[in-house]
Amino acid sequence: MKDNPPLLIILQLLPILVVVTAIVNPTLALPLISLLILLFPVILYKFLQQASRDLGRELYSRNPETTEFDQWDEVPIVDSEPMAIDPIFQRIQGDLALLRLAYPFDEDQLTQAYRRRARETHPDAGGSEREFIQVQQAYERLQGVLELEISEEF
Repeated sequence: MKDNPPLLIILQLLPILVVVTAIVNPTLALPLISLLILLFPVILYKFLQQASRDLGRELYSRNPETTEFDQWDEVPIVDSEPMAIDPIFQRIQGDLALLRLAYPFDEDQLTQAYRRRARETHPDAGGSEREFIQVQQAYERLQGVLELEISEEF
């Protein structure tokens, strides 16, 4: 980006600094007010520059075919085709949710997630037998997926 972010932050905080200084020590506020008056054109220019960029992006989002930008770096980057979802992830999404496991995962993470969920759902610990069986089945399916991925790598 062409903007200088520290300069923008200083310009945005300067009016607040003037008000706080005027409250604490009014004699120091006069030089800051004059500085603020001198910098007003710069603040206004930066504001209008950002507003025109935002307007360009808004117009582009509404009608990308006819929107023209002044500079190439202002054009929003949009993927032409959506990303394909991993087919393995689609198959095991429910099992991952049941074990509260993030994808991709390794064998240690799978074992830890299974043991945690087995403790939570075990009938002797106050869980339901049906849910405990579902956790076991999910663990077995995810183990199969890990084995399949390992065999595909070699």
